[in-house]
Amino acid sequence: MSGCNRGSRGRRGALKLFGAMAAAGLGAAFGAAPAPAQAKTSQAAAAYRNSPKGRQSCANCSWFEAPSGCGVVKGPVSARGWCALWG
Repeated sequence: MSGCNRGSRGRRGALKLFGAMAAAGLGAAFGAAPAPAQAKTSQAAAAYRNSPKGRQSCANCSWFEAPSGCGVVKGPVSARGWCALWG
């Protein structure tokens, strides 16, 4: 009998999870505000430049979004560029 209880708890948990997922979907459908996007910093504030710093460049930075975007710096950036937020 204890095997049945474990199974029903699993089903009950799954139903709660699906209910929560459905409620979240309905909130989005009825105009609930999405999470705000992370603000980006200006190129000047990030000390951006169009040349690499040694082996560090936008192309090998975790924030780089090819072909010319950045997750933390505003505006287009060069894959050969660099800024103080490199990481």
